[in-house]
Amino acid sequence: MPDIVIVGGGAIGLAAARALQKRGKSVVLCERAQTGRAASWASAGIVTAPSGPPNDPDYLLDALSWQQWPDFAAKLTEESGLDPEFRPIGCLIPAFDEHMAEGLDRAIHSGLLPEGKFLRDADLREAEPALGPSVLAAVWRPGGNVENRRLCRALEIAARAAGVEIRTACEVRSIIVDGDRVQGVLTSDGVVRAEAVVVASGAWSGAIVGGRPNVGVVPQRGQILALDRGATTLRQVILTPDDPYLVPRADGRVVVGATREMAGWDPAITAGGVAWLLARAIQIVPAFQNAPIAEIWTGFRPLSPDGVPIIGPGEVAGMYFATGHGPSGIGPLPASIALLTALVLGEPPPITAAPFSPLRFSSGM
Repeated sequence: MPDIVIVGGGAIGLAAARALQKRGKSVVLCERAQTGRAASWASAGIVTAPSGPPNDPDYLLDALSWQQWPDFAAKLTEESGLDPEFRPIGCLIPAFDEHMAEGLDRAIHSGLLPEGKFLRDADLREAEPALGPSVLAAVWRPGGNVENRRLCRALEIAARAAGVEIRTACEVRSIIVDGDRVQGVLTSDGVVRAEAVVVASGAWSGAIVGGRPNVGVVPQRGQILALDRGATTLRQVILTPDDPYLVPRADGRVVVGATREMAGWDPAITAGGVAWLLARAIQIVPAFQNAPIAEIWTGFRPLSPDGVPIIGPGEVAGMYFATGHGPSGIGPLPASIALLTALVLGEPPPITAAPFSPLRFSSGM
């Protein structure tokens, strides 16, 4: 009998399985389809330095993750033999009018954009020559990206190498609870007994029978595409305040995303969604009007009811959650796993755990 069952084989589930197995726990991971093929596969893999109020939950996760990403990526490369291509190339937040420019400048001076550098005119064009005339100014900040599909593959290889048993096409139908304690899970392949269960099944987390509390995670559709950038060089990740984002990859593509649609489980790629992405990308980088479209896809982000990730123990002993990261699951991955691992093992958490507690969704709270 394993010590822990992980429900879900995306980046969070694979990383949690690897971390807990390396800490001496025996782990079985159950994935309903294929590992790394849902939201983690659809992601753009953006990694950013922290921003916003320092007591904000996202700030806490981003700050710790930004510190941990270089070592996390290096160790994962060593364990798997596959480089996840963590590239801290920086991020630009563009302003399209003077009002936006003034707002970004104020955010720097107020501390909401730490380490931000305000750029305009010659400084801006030198930093990112591909930008079109619609971009009047920008703020440069530390950040970058990781190739999320390579990341998931590397996490799977490393988890298997550590001893994790990964079962694909194994759907968890319910969590087995006896009294006030978890006993395991019922899957499409039968019962798997375990002392602890970690629900890390992304947008499907809210639908798993037996989850206590019901964390209310729902899917948000994101349409996203990739351009072959050809001779157009993009030096940094471009993050517009209301999306889309432009993420240059080492393989010559630029990822452009993403819509944010409450469309249930409808995976449709729509004319309006693609038109909006392309129009905004060309507005920012006019040379992209001649770029071939390399790929178009959709994914389902796991949205929590309050927009804050859900990490920690549930209402019964042995039940844990690691889900609800919304559109930003890859960036805060290292800190999310460090927090989860500490809570499962009964160790002091690396950051304040209370804002992420699943118990905030318990009835009467």
